Amino acid sequence: MRSTLVLPALAGLTLAIPKPQLTNIDVLDKLPDPVLVSAPLAVAKDDPPDVDAPPIQPITTPPSTKKRDVSLERRDGNCAPQPSGSGPVPNPDTVEAFKSSSQLQAFATNAPQPDGYSTVFTNLDGSLSASNYMGLYTLTSYDTLTCAQKCDAAPGCLAFNLYIERDPTLDPNNDNCPNPPSTTNYKCTLWGAPVVAEEATNKGQWRDQFQVVITGSNAYSKNAPPPAINGYDGPTGLGGAINAPSDNGKNTYLGYQFFPFNQGQGYDPQTCADACNIQTGYNKRHPNADGTYDSCVFFNAYVLSQNAIPQGLYCSLYSKTWGPSYATNTGQFRGNDRYSVSRSYSYSLH
Repeated sequence: MRSTLVLPALAGLTLAIPKPQLTNIDVLDKLPDPVLVSAPLAVAKDDPPDVDAPPIQPITTPPSTKKRDVSLERRDGNCAPQPSGSGPVPNPDTVEAFKSSSQLQAFATNAPQPDGYSTVFTNLDGSLSASNYMGLYTLTSYDTLTCAQKCDAAPGCLAFNLYIERDPTLDPNNDNCPNPPSTTNYKCTLWGAPVVAEEATNKGQWRDQFQVVITGSNAYSKNAPPPAINGYDGPTGLGGAINAPSDNGKNTYLGYQFFPFNQGQGYDPQTCADACNIQTGYNKRHPNADGTYDSCVFFNAYVLSQNAIPQGLYCSLYSKTWGPSYATNTGQFRGNDRYSVSRSYSYSLH
């Protein structure tokens, strides 16, 4: 608790103590607004080009207050067929029926929150217009787990937006096909900066007489990574679990340990580090016929979930360090059950 008592003997020293370095919020009025970007509408996939951050310069003059113009030039289409979406098309095929469809909105309200993420908003009628747009994917279903895996695999991704978009089946042309029938797409966009519900302002657009609109928009932000572990480098975020090949004919995979979640066991990669160290000790006490043994020098810690419900901590142990490009195991289906990988991080022995 902050004390309000001032000792008389110290009162004369007040002016000699520097003031706290409070945040100068007035500086925000002098800076340009952050550049907010909307994912393109009516496209199947979009990989924006990498943009290097400008070099940091010393503060010599106040920054410009001019805002960047990010408006798009209007164009007319040519009636070319557009990719068919995977979602249901309401009957009647109208904007009103699409936006009020309980079936489409149920996809959003019933979607599982991916492990390792927090929900930012659910079932809004706009997609994100935010900072640091990282790309767009069209999915075959309203699948928060797959969209989360896309984010996990993209370095720097901090959030994703999954939504349902009403798109034209033909590229609208004012003279020949101004208002073609619609198709329903599931869109997944990735973001490299924090997002909030107030940024869900992209409500769609008019393409001649066809109206692109959005429903069932959910957003999720990635939780903070796990802490560092004494004696290991890391954590290194991965887009899945490590699936390592042989190393010049040698198998570097030492096996795995699985720790079901319970009151005494949560998501703690330190458990995997302990298992790695214990494995090295065991192998040293039980060497190969030639006296050599494999030391555990690298492990991959992740959550294994069944049907989006976290089951436990999975620790894969290795005698060699493998990079993120080998994290290609994102899960599997077994019958009607889906097993998925989340919160996948690796650590390498110093």
